[in-house]
Amino acid sequence: MADKDKKIKKRANVGIRVKNKFGNAARGVITALKEESTLIVYLIVIVLCVGLGIWLKISTIEWSILILTIGVVVGFEFVNTSIENFVDLLSFEYNIKAKKIKDICAAASIINAICSVAIGFLLFLPKLIDFIMSVTS
Repeated sequence: MADKDKKIKKRANVGIRVKNKFGNAARGVITALKEESTLIVYLIVIVLCVGLGIWLKISTIEWSILILTIGVVVGFEFVNTSIENFVDLLSFEYNIKAKKIKDICAAASIINAICSVAIGFLLFLPKLIDFIMSVTS
């Protein structure tokens, strides 16, 4: 009987743990959006890209690439923000090594954003050119 009670408690605890993880993640998203203005810019661009994808009727593969690119860029920005906060926590005053860490994280984030723009051009530019050609001819 005790084993059965343990299994029931364990299942209940799993549900609570999952609920807590989503709650913690939601708080993390809200905190990052408050602290990192770049994320607001990314959200605006994401809305525009999704709208453009709907308008241009991109394929399932193209949607997969777009969604993956969005996930990587936003996820990476969250990692960058957390690393910057961690460095700030460890370094109470100006420290050249802390600055290097933050600069390298910022560079990685920018490189990621530039690659995502290139992917966006590869996805959308041919369809936009085709649309413009069909309208003008």
